[in-house]
Amino acid sequence: MEKVYVQTASFSRELTEDFHGSLEKIAEAGYAGLELFNEIYGGYSATELRKYLESLGMTVIAAHVHIDKTDEQLAYLPETGCQYLVCPGLRVETRDEAYRAAEKLNVIGKKSLSYGMKYGYHNHNSDFNEYDGQTVIDILINNTDPEYVTFELDSGWAWRAGIDAAEFVSRYPGRFELIHVKETSRVLGPEDSFEKLFAGVKRDEDGRPIFTPEVMARLEEHRKINCKLGEGIINVEALKKVADAQGTKAYIVEREYGYTGDIFTSLAEDLEYLRKL
Repeated sequence: MEKVYVQTASFSRELTEDFHGSLEKIAEAGYAGLELFNEIYGGYSATELRKYLESLGMTVIAAHVHIDKTDEQLAYLPETGCQYLVCPGLRVETRDEAYRAAEKLNVIGKKSLSYGMKYGYHNHNSDFNEYDGQTVIDILINNTDPEYVTFELDSGWAWRAGIDAAEFVSRYPGRFELIHVKETSRVLGPEDSFEKLFAGVKRDEDGRPIFTPEVMARLEEHRKINCKLGEGIINVEALKKVADAQGTKAYIVEREYGYTGDIFTSLAEDLEYLRKL
């Protein structure tokens, strides 16, 4: 892969603490640019952010935007040079909710196009849940207009649901313009549910969860399933071959766990691995 981008959720804490230092490390690693997350823009205007990233040799390929913040971010993102506005996921628990979600994606997709950006949807493992014989993601793909809505397949979340990412991409040629490259060591089971992971978590008077050392250790252990690229269950080379053939425009690394002990070193190794494919 010549051009590889990185999702800033991978280092959002570091980015909040040291915006410029974090991005300098990403640029030094050789990433072509960013997929923005959680409106962490360093206090820059859209034009200023574009120019700053250009000074580092990077661009904005996409931005994850919560659906409730769509209008606000449509006003900001175009001047950054952002090409894709991506919904990071929706909570869908019935077949009817999936159909209504598809309608909503079409509406926002048409609006986003008028701002010069393509709208996308990013999956999690729950999007492969089946209702009345159809999965959520199948309903979304089959009921959205390709002119307005594309999809960002997260390979890690697909495989965590037991879905072969390469096979799934080949099933819907032309619909996956973006690919999240994320490794996983295994398929998720009942023991990985949020109910299990957050068992015993209490909340303070403001309703915020209180994470004890025991809970933090449990969560940290769970995050380790995002292992080193090439050492998990995903055949990234096979995924790239299929994705390239069906017209994928960009590969974006997202890392939930810095297996080296440092997120930036881990991300640099991810890029080194992908450049060999």
